[in-house]
Amino acid sequence: MNKTSISATLTQANIDAVKAAIVAIGAQVPFLISLSKQERRALTKVGPKSIDFVQEAHNASVNFPNILPPVFDKVEYAKDTALYKSLNEIKLLINSLNEKIESTHMAVGAESMNASLVVYKMVHSASKTTPGLESVYAELRQRFKNQGKKASKKKQSKNTDMAA
Repeated sequence: MNKTSISATLTQANIDAVKAAIVAIGAQVPFLISLSKQERRALTKVGPKSIDFVQEAHNASVNFPNILPPVFDKVEYAKDTALYKSLNEIKLLINSLNEKIESTHMAVGAESMNASLVVYKMVHSASKTTPGLESVYAELRQRFKNQGKKASKKKQSKNTDMAA
């Protein structure tokens, strides 16, 4: 990974504008639903290979409408196929944006954590000579509580396994 330093800020106005844009997007697609895990499992899956299949089947239904039984709802099928295609385009753009947000979030989080570790070391060092920093160090130290114990237990477990 490239050592990327992200130096940016988001004003409250920027955050509010992004939130408003997301709400506006949601308002344009009020029919969106949420599915439970069980509902997701029960659905027929459509992957990359199936997209072409759906389009070809739709073309067949348009070009040879007489082969379909009268109870087959051709209008609803056309709407579903068109909506699927449109949502696929939107999903592609949103996924790309989400990927950038996730990557930036991860990189900025790493930068923040690395800088925080430097602060932690400085507070630890200074807490020995600077009045009032002992409680700050104790608070920061909570982040690493029990980490040494886990590592020790793993080492003990490996040593026990090797001895057996």
